[in-house]
Amino acid sequence: MNTLPLVSIIIPTYNRAHLIGETLDSVLAQTYQNWECIVVDDGSTDNTAEVINSYLVKDSRFQYHQRPKNRLPGGNAARNYGFEISKGEFIQWFDDDDIMLSNFFSSRIALFADTICLIIGSGYIVDDALNIKKTIKLETPNNLYKEYALWRFEIYTKSVLFRKDFVENYRFDETLIRGQETDFFSRIFYDIGKKKYKILNEPLYLYRQHDGTKTEKSKKYKASIKLSIAKNHLRSLERAFELKDEVLVTYSYKKSLKLYYTAYNNSDKKTYLFILKYFKKLLVPTNYLLYIKIKYFVEIGKINKKLNKSLFNHLRYNLPKI
Repeated sequence: MNTLPLVSIIIPTYNRAHLIGETLDSVLAQTYQNWECIVVDDGSTDNTAEVINSYLVKDSRFQYHQRPKNRLPGGNAARNYGFEISKGEFIQWFDDDDIMLSNFFSSRIALFADTICLIIGSGYIVDDALNIKKTIKLETPNNLYKEYALWRFEIYTKSVLFRKDFVENYRFDETLIRGQETDFFSRIFYDIGKKKYKILNEPLYLYRQHDGTKTEKSKKYKASIKLSIAKNHLRSLERAFELKDEVLVTYSYKKSLKLYYTAYNNSDKKTYLFILKYFKKLLVPTNYLLYIKIKYFVEIGKINKKLNKSLFNHLRYNLPKI
């Protein structure tokens, strides 16, 4: 009988038949052997099934599932579903184009103690040919949530190994199509105490960044993506007000205001009205005049575009009081 705790590896996938084999090979190469690998397909139209089935034959620890049709399309639902059917004491979400080094689990598992809920580890950012572009360096932060919220602490889905009974209380937001990792980790890091996690500053994964993917797509305005990003910044702003942290309030307010301005100028009514509604909730109690200025910014913009720009610049430096 295996006395080592079971690790559940959850990999959402979509049309990555040409890459996922490398990922699964890296799972097979782990020195830590007590794992289950749950691949959840988000509706692939390539030969993903054929590739995965060859691994099912090779090793019974692999599983292959389809995202349930009653769940929203996207990696978030696939991640959540994989978690729901997992049996491990530890949970590792991973991506279908990245690679684990052979001691990815053995090095992390060794750091768990009774009080530790998660281990945060570093890795390498690589190109499509797996050439190293950057080494991610992680130093133990004074305030994990604040450093992450300001993006001064570089963490990705594959960075964290969780104790399952801790992460049971969290799920990926299935309505988000961008920034889902940020939202997920922000909620966790906001709640967690210093004694509940450890940092392992040893690169143990290869994070493949593809040329011209998100960078190129981000040049085109897409309302659904902007709404997801707005939700993240506004939730961060709400937490910043709760913490009464001036640096965080300023950062999230400016990000949210810029999205408001951009959404308005792209006639994205759904996004700018969502932001305005959130501003009303957060600003009216203590920053009523600022809220009124933001509210009438759109009306002024309809009359005079030049004045619209001038007012936006004024609002950027007219910061909320906490």
